[in-house]
Amino acid sequence: MSLLSAILLISLITPQGVLICPSIGLENAGSPPDATVPTAIAAVATPGAPPDEIIRRVETETRRYIDGRPRLFPVGIDTTLKNRIGDCTDLALLRVEILNENGVKARPVHGIMIWDTKRFKSAALHLEFRETAVAIHDWVEIDGGRTLGAYEGRDEIRCVKIGDGVCLQPIFQLIGYL
Repeated sequence: MSLLSAILLISLITPQGVLICPSIGLENAGSPPDATVPTAIAAVATPGAPPDEIIRRVETETRRYIDGRPRLFPVGIDTTLKNRIGDCTDLALLRVEILNENGVKARPVHGIMIWDTKRFKSAALHLEFRETAVAIHDWVEIDGGRTLGAYEGRDEIRCVKIGDGVCLQPIFQLIGYL
């Protein structure tokens, strides 16, 4: 069994919150529902703004408004916007939506995230071997090879693309999470 298969199997059989983020759930997201979040995030683009400015503002505003904490299942864009919560899947889908709506071609991608456990800690469901950890992860790929949400500029973390779309997308769609 490959390492990725093991991670996926564990993620399917583990109850929500046990290994991911035991203190975080929809009922105690940390921030009260906020009707201004969709408006604030939607306003990141200025008509005619250059793509680099749009990308920077999407990253800044989504990071500012959405917690980004790991969860076993994505919560969906509506819940993400209403409750200010969302994992890497939710962030990737939200960012892609905003970027595409503002003329920046982007798509969600998935793969594995590998990091040095001495230099980076994560609450994500992951496997550790010696001083290296591995987890599944979703991020955004923008035309021209740029990425958003792949821990850009962090040499202790590496994201390796496996495919297009988010991890387990067909399963999440089937059960109504996406």
